[in-house]
Amino acid sequence: MLKLAVSAALSVLILTGCGKKAEAPDVEPTPATGISGEAQPASEPVAEPGSLADVPHKAEVSNEAFVGSVTVDDDLFAVAPALAAELMKDGKGRMAAMQSDAETYKEADPEYFNAYSLSIEWTLAAKAGDLISIEGFTSAYTGGAHGNYGTDARIYDLAGGKEVFLRDLLADPDAAMQDALPVVLSEIARLRSEKSGGSGSEATFRGEAADAVSVDSLMEGEIGLVASTEADAFGGFVVHFAPYEIASYAEGAYKVVVPQTVFHQFLKPQYEDLFAGEPVTEE
Repeated sequence: MLKLAVSAALSVLILTGCGKKAEAPDVEPTPATGISGEAQPASEPVAEPGSLADVPHKAEVSNEAFVGSVTVDDDLFAVAPALAAELMKDGKGRMAAMQSDAETYKEADPEYFNAYSLSIEWTLAAKAGDLISIEGFTSAYTGGAHGNYGTDARIYDLAGGKEVFLRDLLADPDAAMQDALPVVLSEIARLRSEKSGGSGSEATFRGEAADAVSVDSLMEGEIGLVASTEADAFGGFVVHFAPYEIASYAEGAYKVVVPQTVFHQFLKPQYEDLFAGEPVTEE
């Protein structure tokens, strides 16, 4: 689940009707690798003084060949304006690249051409102390039976001005993931059974999840932090699974939350007070 830097070639990867999830671009062109990666220094860009107030929080394009939009929510601009501005810049670059591809295809083969689309959204998911967690959602269409979509999760240290990963917060990442894996597998089974309306066995779903998810893949996954029932705290972490990753495309993407009580004992001392309470999950 690589995060890719901005390039025109990105649209080829994320927009196939089937395959990998649509991935959001890095603020810096250094690949992130989930909690198995190392923290990258100074990954939040430095903007020119006075320029951030003029950055729009939404950009849209609409014509016969392409419809696109990029949105970064107000809360993210409020707590991390330079990061938010760079995400807007990057999203607009991706829209321009896809629009160029669409116009080229439309001119070359107008009979079979269908308008392309791209939607990118970034939101502030949670904040505690100097850490924030953000989520991205990208959906795209370039013809075929259906479009593609996916989610992204990132953690930033505002004081250090850098992206960090869950493993950077843990004294023993391997042990933490060993304890978290059974929780993840059981939650996948529960969610899939719930989505199937009870027509599938949780035991079967758990077995399928065990075949698809391991400690290693979990450590390389898209992981963010979730809000807590207690103020200024994180209630746990969330793992994002793209369509096809643990189930069929028709089932869609899944988000699996692991409560902080499962891994709190493995946190580094400086982060222990930032995790408390129960996770606040989506309805």
